[in-house]
Amino acid sequence: MQKPPETCALLLESIEQTGETFLITDVEGTIIYVNPAFEKLTGYARLEILGKSPRLLKSGAQTAEFYREMWSVIKSGRNWSGRVVNRRKDGSTYTEEQRICPIKDEAGGITHFLALRHDITREVQLEEHLHQGRKMESLGLLAGQISHDFNNLLTIIIGSMELISEDLKPDSVGAKLSTEILRSSKESANLIRQLMVFGRRQDTTPVLTDLNEPVKEIKLLLDTLLSQNIPLAYSLSEGLARTRIEPAHFKQAVMNLAANAKDAMKGSGTISLSTRNAGPEDLPPGVPAGTYAVFEISDTGPGIPAEILPRIFEPFFTTKPRGKGTGLGLASVYGIVRQDNGWIFANNRPEGGAVFTIYFPAAK
Repeated sequence: MQKPPETCALLLESIEQTGETFLITDVEGTIIYVNPAFEKLTGYARLEILGKSPRLLKSGAQTAEFYREMWSVIKSGRNWSGRVVNRRKDGSTYTEEQRICPIKDEAGGITHFLALRHDITREVQLEEHLHQGRKMESLGLLAGQISHDFNNLLTIIIGSMELISEDLKPDSVGAKLSTEILRSSKESANLIRQLMVFGRRQDTTPVLTDLNEPVKEIKLLLDTLLSQNIPLAYSLSEGLARTRIEPAHFKQAVMNLAANAKDAMKGSGTISLSTRNAGPEDLPPGVPAGTYAVFEISDTGPGIPAEILPRIFEPFFTTKPRGKGTGLGLASVYGIVRQDNGWIFANNRPEGGAVFTIYFPAAK
């Protein structure tokens, strides 16, 4: 039974105005209709996409088998639903829940396919941040307890060896062995201290701070740390919201991030440091609503491989060759930021290079 013309007009007008994405293809998969929500989501104008295949949106996140199964389902006359990662016109990706329904004629033959797509990119990001946050909190609790216990044991070992060394003859085998044991124990104690930072087991005295001040105070240290081939670019906003942090620990975090950037650029490039305020509308997923003082450090290096990003702050995780890094530098930065109730994110810049952004809540 055909629908009255006024009903069809109302239905089309509703689809045109809805925020949900609608797409209609013929039986071969050629696009014959998209609504304005589709244009807004993908960046493709209607005239650019009509007559094309939805393959234009492929991101490479799904396998060929995934699409074969999808087409097998809808060509058999059944509805299909699933989660798909697609690519916008500008190259950025987004995640959507899709429902594809075959449209049939009176004889039951398939004439078109209707795809209803719902953008869930932000929900997926929130899920990922929640999962990552829980994992890092669990690692922090474990690292904090282990480092505390090991620190107590190493304190006893170091103290005992120092007393024993006093009774040994210089240049004797025993004296040489005790010196080596002391050296190894103190190196281990230094690693344990970094692990305690990640586990937030260090003493801290937060004070009301303008982030610009500690950044300015370590300028000379940063210039010394970096080579002449790595200039520093500063963009420090005036009127920055004050926040309660431990300035000395924050300086340590900035130095660690700068050293990491230097290593990533292999001695040549630019490091940029900036501060700004951020309101509720400027916050990434997972950060509670409010006003924040933001510190950001970026470099012009190769960036961070996508498969490494989720693990970048985990203790003992490193991409450096054996013996070249402990994997505790970024873990200690994470611990410092979280101990001061801040949030830190690692990303890649569109123009290349890595960027680390730290959010500290504004003091009330």
